[in-house]
Formats: sequence, C-alpha cells, structure tokens
Amino acid sequence: MPTHITARVAWHQDGWNGHVCRNPAANRHCVGPHSYPGTKIQESRQLEWELEVAGQSCAQLSDVPPCIFSINAFGAETLTAADTPPSFFNSGTRTQWALPPATVCIWPYDAMYNDEAYGANGRVDNTRRLEMVKEYLDEIEPAKSLVFHYANYSNPLSTDDEKRYAVVGLARIKRIGDINYYDNTDEATRKQYGGAYAWQINVETLYPDQGMRIPYHRYLDQPEILERITLIPDNSENFKYGSRHITDDDALVLIERFVEIASYLREIGDDSENWSVRLSWLNGLLAELWRSRGLYPGLARILKVVGLEETIPACQKAVASHQEQEFHRAVFDWLDNPGAPLPGKSILAADAAKIRRDWQLRTEPEQQLLRDILPRFDLPAEYFEIILSDSRAEHGITANPADLISNSYLLAEQFGGDYAGEYISFSRIDHGVLPSPELGGAFLHQPNDWRRLRALCVDRLRAESKHTFVSGGQLLQEINHKLSFLPEWKRTEFTERYLTIDRKVLEEMLVLRPEGTRQYVYLRRVYDDEREIESQLRKLVTRPDISFKRPVTAAFWEGLLADPQSPLMQQDREAYTAAIQQQAQVCARVFTRPVSVVCGAAGTGKTTIIKALLQGVEKAHGSASSFLLLAPTGKAADRIREKTGKSAETIHKFLARHGWLNENMTLKQTGGEREAGVTTYVIDEASMLDLGLLAALFRAINWNTVQRLIIVGDPNQLPPIGRGKVFADLIDWLREHHSDNVGELTVNLRQMGNRLEGAGTGILDLASLYVRPAKGAPKNEETGLRAEELFQKLQDLPEDGMVDQDLRVLYWEDAEHLQEILVGQMVADMEADTGQQLEPDARHQLWLQAAKAADGSFRPDYQQVISPYRNEEFGTAAINLRLQHEAREKSLERVGGLAGITLYDKVMQIRNRGASNRLIAYDFQARESIGGEVFNGELGYVVPHGFDSGTWKSPRFRLSRFSVKFDRKQHLAFGYGKKLGSYQYKGRTQWANEEKPEDNLELAYAISVHKSQGSEFERVYFILPKQKTTLLSPELFYTGITRASRHCTILVQEDIAPLLRIYRPGASHLVGINSSLFDFTPAPDGAAQLREAAYLEEGRLHQTLAPAMVRSKSEVIISNLLFEREIPFFYELPLYAPDGSFYLPDFTIKWRGETYFWEHLGMLDHDDYRRRWETKKAWYERHFPGQLITTEESGNLSPDAQRVVEKWFS
Repeated sequence: MPTHITARVAWHQDGWNGHVCRNPAANRHCVGPHSYPGTKIQESRQLEWELEVAGQSCAQLSDVPPCIFSINAFGAETLTAADTPPSFFNSGTRTQWALPPATVCIWPYDAMYNDEAYGANGRVDNTRRLEMVKEYLDEIEPAKSLVFHYANYSNPLSTDDEKRYAVVGLARIKRIGDINYYDNTDEATRKQYGGAYAWQINVETLYPDQGMRIPYHRYLDQPEILERITLIPDNSENFKYGSRHITDDDALVLIERFVEIASYLREIGDDSENWSVRLSWLNGLLAELWRSRGLYPGLARILKVVGLEETIPACQKAVASHQEQEFHRAVFDWLDNPGAPLPGKSILAADAAKIRRDWQLRTEPEQQLLRDILPRFDLPAEYFEIILSDSRAEHGITANPADLISNSYLLAEQFGGDYAGEYISFSRIDHGVLPSPELGGAFLHQPNDWRRLRALCVDRLRAESKHTFVSGGQLLQEINHKLSFLPEWKRTEFTERYLTIDRKVLEEMLVLRPEGTRQYVYLRRVYDDEREIESQLRKLVTRPDISFKRPVTAAFWEGLLADPQSPLMQQDREAYTAAIQQQAQVCARVFTRPVSVVCGAAGTGKTTIIKALLQGVEKAHGSASSFLLLAPTGKAADRIREKTGKSAETIHKFLARHGWLNENMTLKQTGGEREAGVTTYVIDEASMLDLGLLAALFRAINWNTVQRLIIVGDPNQLPPIGRGKVFADLIDWLREHHSDNVGELTVNLRQMGNRLEGAGTGILDLASLYVRPAKGAPKNEETGLRAEELFQKLQDLPEDGMVDQDLRVLYWEDAEHLQEILVGQMVADMEADTGQQLEPDARHQLWLQAAKAADGSFRPDYQQVISPYRNEEFGTAAINLRLQHEAREKSLERVGGLAGITLYDKVMQIRNRGASNRLIAYDFQARESIGGEVFNGELGYVVPHGFDSGTWKSPRFRLSRFSVKFDRKQHLAFGYGKKLGSYQYKGRTQWANEEKPEDNLELAYAISVHKSQGSEFERVYFILPKQKTTLLSPELFYTGITRASRHCTILVQEDIAPLLRIYRPGASHLVGINSSLFDFTPAPDGAAQLREAAYLEEGRLHQTLAPAMVRSKSEVIISNLLFEREIPFFYELPLYAPDGSFYLPDFTIKWRGETYFWEHLGMLDHDDYRRRWETKKAWYERHFPGQLITTEESGNLSPDAQRVVEKWFS
C-alpha cells in the first residue's frame, strides 16, 4: 500500500508553469506569511527584476527567482534551483541543482521539530533530523505514490473571515531527488548541522501524462466558476508543515473532488486540458486506490487497540499480498477460540491469555464493533480509543457501540476532535460503508439508506456558515450533485419523498419544517439554539416590570447624562437639552423592563446609556445588585470596561469559566454550570453575536436569578461572522410586539457637535441613507429624495472631492491609480495634521510622527484604510504592502522583517491570547515581565524588543524578535519571535516559547470591514470597488464609513454606480439570511420558486412576486401588478439626464419601444417632501416630457394602480 504526500507551494498567478508570473506585482500571495518556504520569498524578492522578466521561462533567466521551489510544479522545462545557507551557519555558499520538468521541492518540517529530533542533552540533533527525513522519503514509492500540491492560507481563495488551504493539483511521483548540501562549508559547520544539508529536495512527477492542475489562474476574476473548481480539503491536518504523508483513503476523498472539478471544466468548455482524457485517468486512479486501500484500512490500528500490535507487520504483509480478509478472519478467530492459530509472530502464553481475557471482558457490541465495523475505516488510532472509551461523549459521541453497529454514519454526525473544526468526514465513513465491489466486502448500508441520507444532510448543514435552515429541495439538489460524481456503485438520487417517508429517523439529527408546499431543513442543534434563545426572551418579556427599593426619577437620569461643561451645552443649550431628555427617556423606558434593547447609530451615545443604566442599578437596588458586562470580542470587552469603569469580559471567557466550552473551543449544549450570582447582564456589540454563541450564553445563565437583560448594539451594522442574524431578528420582534422594550437613540450627538463646530456632518448624512428600516415600516419618501440629492452631489464634486468638512469622495480607475491617490491623500492629511512636510528620502519620519500622540505614545486609532476585500488588487493585502513600502521601506532594508513585519509597522493581533494561552509581555509600570492577554482585532505598533535595546540601531543588526504595544495597553510590550525570556506567573517562572509573528499578527495599515467593527478611528479611508461586488452591502458600507470619528475619505471606483448598487433594498446581506428566531423568514428567491411555494406574506419583507426587493408595501402592490401582467420593469434604476443630473425613479418600465417612469408619492402632506417633489417633477418635465406616471398614497392604491396599468400598458 503506497504512501502519498502533500506538498506546499507558493502561489503562482499563471499555474506553476515554470515561468515568472506575467504580472508579478499582482501576486501578493507568494510574499504572504503563509507562503512556501515560510517568508523566504518576501525576504528576498526583487520585484523590479521580476517585472523586467515577467512571463519569461525561468530556464532563460540569469538568476534564480525565490519561488523556484514551487514554480515548476507543472512546468515543461528543466530549471535551476538554488538555496543559500541560513544566517546562523558560519560558513558555506549557495548550492544549485537541476529542477526537472514537473518538479517541486519539499521538506517535511514535522520531522524537524518532533521529540525525536532532540538528543539526550535537550539540544537539536541535526544528524537525527536528516535520518528522519530519509525515513519519511523511504515510504514514498515512485510510479505508485501521488503528490497533492496545495497552497497554505496565503492564496486568493482565502479570506479574513475564512482562512483556507487550497489544493491546486496532483501528480504521480516519478522520482525523489538526492539530499542537497551547501557548498564550501567548513568542518565545524558540517559537524554541527549534519553535513550542512539544504532543507529542500526534488519531487519529480509524471505530469502531464499522470496528473492534473486546477486552472485557477483562468478564473480568478470569475467568482461563480472559481467557487465550483475550488478544492478545499476536508482534513486540513494533512496539509500542514510543508509536506505530510496521506493514506489511500485520504487520496480517495481528494480524487473524488478532482473528478467533480474536471467534469465541471469539461461542461463549461474549458480548453486548458483534454478533460475527457483527464477524467479517464482519474477514474482509473480511483479504481487503483480502492484496490490499494482494501476492505480494512483500519485493521492495523485495531490490532493495537486489542493488544496485538506485534502482529501488525504480518498484517501489513497480508495487505500487500491482497490477503487482508483472510488475515482479519484469522485474528478474530484467535481472539474467540483459544485453539485457533494466530497469523504472524507467536505470543507468549501469559500474554495471549491476558489479551483474550481483555477481549472477553468487552461487551458483545464492543466486540462486534471492533471486528466488523471499525476496521473498515481509515481513522487515527486515537479516534478508535475515543470511540471505545466511556468518555466518548466528551468528543460529541452520544451513541453507544450498539448504535454505531446499527448506524456507522453516526461517527460522521457526532464526532468532534481536539480542535475546532476537527471531525470525521462523511466521505471517510462512506468509503467503509460502501467499499468497492471488487474487494468482496458487503455493504453495511444500501446507497439510498436513510442513514446515508441523514449523514449527507448533516455534512452539508454543518458546513453552512450563514443560514439556520435551507430548503429541502435545495439541500437534496446539492447532495445529488455531489453523489453524481462518485463511482457508479455509490450513486443514488434522493427525492423529497425520502424526507417524508424517513422523517422520524431523520429528525433524530435534523428538524424538518413544512411551510407552504416546501420543506425546510435544520440541524437539530441549530434549531434547538433558536428555540433556547426565543424561549428565554419570550419568558423575560412577559415578566412584570421591575420594582425598586429606591425611586429613580427622570431628574436622576438627566443628571447622570448631562454634562454642564459640554461644548454642546454652551453652543446650543436647547438642542443639547432635548438630546439629553431623549437619552433620559430611553433610560427610564428600558430600566423597568426585564429585557430590553438599546440601539442606535454610531455617535448616538449607546455607551453613555450603558454607564447611566449601571449607575441606576446601583441606586435602585443598592448592595443587592450585581451586574456583568459581556461582549463578543476581547477588543469590545476592553473598550466597554474602559468607558464604564465596570468589570467586563468576553462571552467565551464567561462560558469557559462555567464549563460550557470544550477544550477545542467548540460550544457545549449541555453539561456546564449555570451562573446564579448576577442580577443584571449587559451584552454590548450585539450585532456581532452569532446564533450558537448567544444560545450557549443563555444556557449558562440561571434565569431565575436574573432581574434584567440589556442588549446593546447598532442594527445597521454587518451581520455576524457565523450563523443567523440574532440581533436584527430580536429588534424586529420587539419593535412589532413589545415596542416599549426598545430604547432607540435617534439624536446624534456627534453629528450635532460637528454641525455646531463646523466640522461637517457628511459621514452621518451619507450613512443615514444606508440605515436598515424597521420591519414593515412605510417607505420614507423624504429619505428617498434626500438620497437622490446627495447622490447628485457626489456625482458633481469639486476637484478635491470634498462633500463636507468631514467627508471626501475620490474616484479611481484601476489599482495603480487607487494606490497613488490613496497614498497622496494620506500624506496630505498627515502633513496637515502634523505641520510636517514629507521628506522624499525619509518618508518614514512623517508616518511615524503622525502615528504618535503628544506624549510619544502610539495612536493606532489615528488613521485606518478599510477595504471590503483581502486578495484583490484593491484589497487589504495589496494596500498593506504598498503602505508598508511608503512608511517602513528603510527599516525593511536595514533590519529585515519577521513574517513580512518590521519595526514600527502597524499590526493587528489575529489570534486570541487569553488567560489560558498568554503572551510574554514586559510591564513598564511594574518593571517586570508578565503573562499578558491580547485579543483578536487589537491594533498596535511594533517596537524593538527590550533585549535588543542596545543593539537594534547597529548596522549589522537583523531582526529575530520584536515587541508590540497595543492600543489602550501601551504600558505592556508583548514579545514575538525567538528567545523571549521568562516571566512570573502564579509564583512560578515560565519560559516563553517561540511566538511566530505569522501565527499572531498581520500588517494593519489596511484592514477588512469585519476587523474594523467595534473600533473608531480619527481618519478612515474606505475603498469601494465597482468590478467586484459580492461582499458589498448597505450594512458593510455603513459599518465601514461610520468607523470614522473625524473624517472619512471614500475611494470609489470610476463613478457612483457602486454607491447606487448597495443602496438598493435587495443588496442587504441581512435580507439574504434564512432565520426563524421568533418569525420564520426565508431569504427571497426567484419568482418561479416563490410561486411554486405559494409563500408570500405581502409586505412582510417587502418581497415581490418578481425577483426584486422594494421599500414599501405600496410598492409591493405596484410591482406585483406589473409582474402578473408581464410588464417588464426595473426598480430604482438610475436615470441620467443629458446634463449629467440624475434621479432614481421608483419603477422604470420598458413597454413597446417606449420608456416610462412610475413614481409613487407617499408624503405629499409634508411641506419639505412636497417642495422636493416639485423640483423632481420639473426635472422630469424638462428632460423626459410625457414619460412620467404617478400614483399617490391612499386606501385605494390597488384599483388606482390597476387603472394606471390599463391606461398606459394595455
């Protein structure tokens, strides 16, 4: 049975063809922190030279590119590879070797760092390391073994929210190269470093005759195709540490996906290969792998479990000679019958008696599981131990051995490993249940068995990252599509009839919900999460109002909230007093409610309200009061703690304290303790709460001891990274059924202050156009007209792009132009803020000066570039590299970098390092090193490490470690890199491990919108592309621009079209999420599906019969009427006049060669609206005479609209 391997490659823009990328500057992934090998390319890349030789074959170059180890994976020529000795070698020069066609260089880094690599003295034994590498390579069989090429997280298919490995190709291995040694090393170096070998070795393959490359390079700008051909491995553990062994079973899972991808590429007419020929080879490979895998790939590990590890060599020999079934029979005969012979090595009588006794002590179901079921599955030995242990429930397995015999797919449905995302895949179990008929083993279940259907449903729904349910039809369509590419004996087609017939057994893991003529399907766990939250909130909302020991008056609230020294009080007492009175009314309204929501846009004073409410709790309830502030992120918890002066923690920390988190950080549904000592809970940044996290929190609270729950957030922000839209659903429900429980802040103090100080209100004026309307609310016609006026203003901007004192809009044509105007504007703003001019030969001075406060501390919140995307030319990766070049080029040249990060770079922590996983930090106040906590999303600046304080300015200094000072904790310097020293924790000395920057930090000159959520910056530079809009939504745009507290520059591609696109109702991401918290709200789909389902609750989501979203119930009537009469229309399509001015007609109708514009007028009784409408009407008469149709709001809209249709369109 051959062993296969994985091989990491650095990303290549043109398919690893042995040529330099045609556009090297566009390839930012090869210099990412998760490239190959490590950050070597980033440290040695010469982009100017690459641009000169772009697209050329590396065989023709005078030098060797730093990506040479990957570049020829699918190339056709022999190249030259080279590697330079590491800096810690005291001798040696670069070595070169030939790189044949279709060859990559690998190194099994696992072997370099495991326990066997260290001698008895605790030091690395480099000779032993080399021996382990040779042992790794010896298991590879040329002409049989396969290599699967993959890219680590530094690839264009990975995002900030979802970091993914990507398999890019596979090939049959032809030859393993020789170990390479550095030239001209001295004897001492060779002795210390095992001969001074280079950590790269050739793996030559038989591609193109036996192999396949996924043509990602052709479809990077076609997301629909790209998603279909992307291969993300189920088992990420096989794709770590450069290269790892994988089994036939692992290879089968991957080849099945390659078959699916190749079939799709043939279907769409891709001509990069002959896909029919490639499919023929892949199908032959599947048959070969099945024969090699055999019927019992887990047998050797089961032998270890039952105490017969000494027979494993005999087992391997039997497998190699295709006699595994005979061996399997003989082994278990020996266990059951003392007189039966044992194949292989003989065992001492005493040992044999003990092994047999242990076997007999097992229950009959355990014996059957070990004999008949588990050997069929290629699982790690530790998984078998877990499955058989009495504590299997700690890993999610509630089934007993008898259950697992009856339904082996339970292993895929229930098992959870030691880290988040570790599970047993459906495919791994399916291979054991339905083995190749050529192997002679019976199926455990039939291909159309309900057990298989349920496991397929669970597999698909578990991967769902957004919806709480999906339609049964969609689910079955996806499952059947997946099965259609499997070998014939595994194929079947499931219909909705199966959901009906097998409903009872399916609902042990799923929930089936009929609505109209459709069935919708949930994971039971997800359904239970929704019901847990809904049940507790319904109970809270029906409790009687809270009574007080001490009265809390309106005057008390106003006294807490008002600041007599506020500039607003001095400049406009009346307006300020009115704002404070509104805040006081909100406090008084929600303070008596057992459950309430405080919501408002940025700048409305939500945190001020929280602080006042906590003071009110202390006054009203005295010493009997206890409260806890919770937030979804460490950054948010830090901020609310700082602003209120009260204790705050993350929800995850609270759950861990009470036993509701597994060790792998997944959430428990049972088994934890319930907190009974808190009477008031405040949950901040509620828009970031996903369904599972809030459900776990609700389970961890003893609600009988809770007096008050206050949930705080901005309903206009992005939905969470995770399942559901809990906060939006909660607000909708409370507004509709319990409006007194919602305290909505509508007066914007920040906007008021800016207006009075002449600082501008453009940010909030623009953001207000993208505010989410209350569910069922009538269309705000004034907002519509105001939007048209503002959009017109944005189109006709002066040259400097100024919209208001706090808002600027600049337009860009391409990525190069974007970077130029972005850098130019940032420099101009820094010059204005510091009074210092940019020195072309010392650019870093201005960037550093602008980043510092008057006291010399860093200000990560001074300026921030925000982009919706990561990997595109306008994404955060490209912008970060450009801004680092502007700000820190000199430092990179002088001291180098770690994972692409150098001194005084702006960085973000990307991994939670809490109490259980602290980082070493020097505390300047206590003057000692401590174990410090820092959380995902915190921003800071890199500074020299304290150990290097006397050397970092010297000419020969090279960076090997550094510290970071984070915002709001700049008395701490957190260490990253090597040799970080020790610190005291709980009276003991703790030596710090190496902390790799790439595992903890990213450059943060530019960050994503999600990463910016919950933060504020003085200046924001928001990038809005036109060419790629998948991620764009009103929630995203609103969240991004409202991060600016002082000024926002919006950089829009080409024209205002992106702003208009996300203004449309259908652009909302919240609308596109299936959820059923309180109300059942499936996302809208196309007209045919809606009509088939007969599910249209008119006006509820303002969803029309046509595939469009509109803003009011009246517009639903009009659009449905047009759709039913088959009158084609567009909603809010921009209408441009010859002079360049434009408006957004409610409906644009194309009819028999003519174009008409239908405006529905809803607020003619408002003077301001009526004046604006008259202006708009005159515009129509001037530019489009005779083409305007109008209706007015009334109780007779339906007949009025019908008369219009009959008059104009019959």
